[in-house]
Amino acid sequence: MSQIRYDLIHDDYALIAPERLHRPDCFKVAVASDSVDTSHCPFCPGHEGMTPPEIFAIRESGKADTPGWKTRVVPNLYKAVQIEAPWQSRDEGPYRVWEGLGAHEVIIDTPRHLLRMDEWKNEEYRLWLKTLRARINDLRNDVRLVYIDVFKNQGRYAAATQSHPHTQLIALPTVPQRRLRDLQRAHEYFLTHRIGIHEAVLNEELRSDARIVAQNDRFVCYSPYASTFAFETAITARDHAALSDLDDDAVASLASLMQEIVSRLYRVLGDFDFNILFNTPPMQKNSETAPFFDDIGRMWRLHIRILPRLFRMGGFELGSGAMINPVAPEEAARHLKEGREGA
Repeated sequence: MSQIRYDLIHDDYALIAPERLHRPDCFKVAVASDSVDTSHCPFCPGHEGMTPPEIFAIRESGKADTPGWKTRVVPNLYKAVQIEAPWQSRDEGPYRVWEGLGAHEVIIDTPRHLLRMDEWKNEEYRLWLKTLRARINDLRNDVRLVYIDVFKNQGRYAAATQSHPHTQLIALPTVPQRRLRDLQRAHEYFLTHRIGIHEAVLNEELRSDARIVAQNDRFVCYSPYASTFAFETAITARDHAALSDLDDDAVASLASLMQEIVSRLYRVLGDFDFNILFNTPPMQKNSETAPFFDDIGRMWRLHIRILPRLFRMGGFELGSGAMINPVAPEEAARHLKEGREGA
């Protein structure tokens, strides 16, 4: 029996419809694996001259733009926004336009040209997260930049254009309206209930235990009640921390849990494409963020979504914005629990 479930965090509905699994042509068409030929990969060590000059790196040896790095950050060659653009906006009739100010960076997650994230070592997860933390903390010093979006696209169906593991970061002088509405709703929820919206959801997931996948002392992973994608998982911090605020011990805890969850997803789903989305609170107080900025530390917390891209989307999803998910979150959580090492 299908259900229409309400997503409290994102103020939207998801249709949980297991019957849709029986549709013909439900699954995406399989594609051939990416070639392991790295001779033309711009993100592999020794090819540093194929990218713009690096912005940041964690290194064991060497100087900038040479091999010896563990993670490396460069401007996106095909950037959507640029830091050199003027900081101004204007009206064009009834429309509003900003100049293309911002930062668009590529985080090269590891020097190893790996096609599957379950092949990463724990150190690679830790250094990847430390690099994301470092870039957010650096960019927050630019008072023109208000919002940062951090996301990872893995595989063709998740819109990745390079097979070498990488993550992207886009910083903007304004908060995208969907994110702004999420923050405004979270603030209203906090003022009404005196508890953060993520904390309320996490408390309910821990209470029911029906969708919990794994947890440790700092983070909990669960299948969201109104999952929009089959086998979607969310990782939420137990305390009111943002990624930029995590100390090294918390980074290590998050790295271990992410490594465990990604490994389980691969064991259950096989080779699959996915997106990873990090929620990041606004960095600056301005006219958009002033109503809730001082309460962010109490109403918001780190929340990461891993979205497997297993099924096709159609006109209903694109037109309504509501997703049809053919795998019940409780069923997904059960499979992922059973998918742990040795199960």
